[in-house]
Amino acid sequence: MFFNLTKVFKQYKLPLFFWAIAYLCFATFIFVFSYLYPYGADEMFYKFNCTDFISAVKCYLDSYAHNNPRIGLILNTVILSNGKWLFLVLNPVIQSILITLVIILVKGKKIDFYSLKDMPLFILTAIMAVLFIPSPDNTLFWIGGAANYSWSIIPFLLFLIFIRFIYERQNIPTVKNTHLFFLFFLCIIANMCNENTSLANLIISALFIIYSVKKHFKNRYVLYVIFSGLIAGTLLLFLAPGSYQRLSNPVLTDLANAPIFSKIIYHLHKINDLFISMYCIPLLIFIFLCLEMYSVKLKVLKNNDFLFSIVSFITASFLAAVLAGAPILDNARVFYSSAIMYIISFLFIVKYFSEYYRLRLMTYFAMAAFIFFVIILPLFSMPYINLYKQDKTRNEYIAKAKTQNKTAYLWFLYQITVPIENYNHNYYDI
Repeated sequence: MFFNLTKVFKQYKLPLFFWAIAYLCFATFIFVFSYLYPYGADEMFYKFNCTDFISAVKCYLDSYAHNNPRIGLILNTVILSNGKWLFLVLNPVIQSILITLVIILVKGKKIDFYSLKDMPLFILTAIMAVLFIPSPDNTLFWIGGAANYSWSIIPFLLFLIFIRFIYERQNIPTVKNTHLFFLFFLCIIANMCNENTSLANLIISALFIIYSVKKHFKNRYVLYVIFSGLIAGTLLLFLAPGSYQRLSNPVLTDLANAPIFSKIIYHLHKINDLFISMYCIPLLIFIFLCLEMYSVKLKVLKNNDFLFSIVSFITASFLAAVLAGAPILDNARVFYSSAIMYIISFLFIVKYFSEYYRLRLMTYFAMAAFIFFVIILPLFSMPYINLYKQDKTRNEYIAKAKTQNKTAYLWFLYQITVPIENYNHNYYDI
């Protein structure tokens, strides 16, 4: 009997244990660096204007009219209303959900937690989602950045998973009439998250509706409801008065009025920063795709992994290119969604080569990524530890000044630099 229990433990419990450890390590990493990253100027601005959910909504409506119309601002202000502890609880969970959705999209099915065959994919995805994206400090560990960039890509990933589900099964599931309203509302929310993913959602859904008509899918009304919700969300986002109020900023006026070609030139160095921050992974994907199409010809497009890699690559390039029309300041964090799609394209192509040629590429890439993570972690950590120490010292100085009822001189928190520019924090001081 003891032998049988041991066998069951080895077969089922042991993989679950390792999966729990893997997720715990990832969540702990996110928690630690979120904790080290202090409040910045944006946090302090919203913190003192939103004390509860109602005031957070009012703050969003005011921002919608004058500044930032993205729906993530509500999450940002609700979290700040309850203190940073809520962010420290939610961020590891949401970031874990994000990489899980990426894996589900790449696999086309849920993760098998009763074996370790998906562990290399998890390791590679988790490391790339942290170290191979532009400005991880602003998109993962900063409250305002996480709410507007990494958290807001989750609806986009869910949409892509749904489209893949329909494409592979060649069937649109039936949706009850009572649920269509909620589906419509969720699509509005999804397309109010970010400008570039909003446009990508519209284009992908429109193309897929054409495909569904050609294939004579039943229940196409579901796609029509989705498309209608996406259109409504896009209109609410792009017609927001706040978007045009921001154009009055003197820093943005010249760029906003410049010809589209000038805007593209203005953003070229940022797209270059995107490629460098990803260690030229997009270029590597492009080479892999071209070489394989040259070798195997167009019949390779019948393989779903290869086809999805191309679609993801095109989507990533669109998400980056569409920002050429946006008058943004000099920060690469806006390319987060593009970086995630390039990562997904890379995972698809690695999966394709692993299965088509029966190679263990996913395992080898996961091992290489883990070794890279261990080597780079001390360098990655330095700016955050330095920033935390400065902030702690300054807060102690403020507390002491309050007890003595005297005016305190506050110094700006300075940034130390590391050889990899993308790992330097871009902290907005109070």
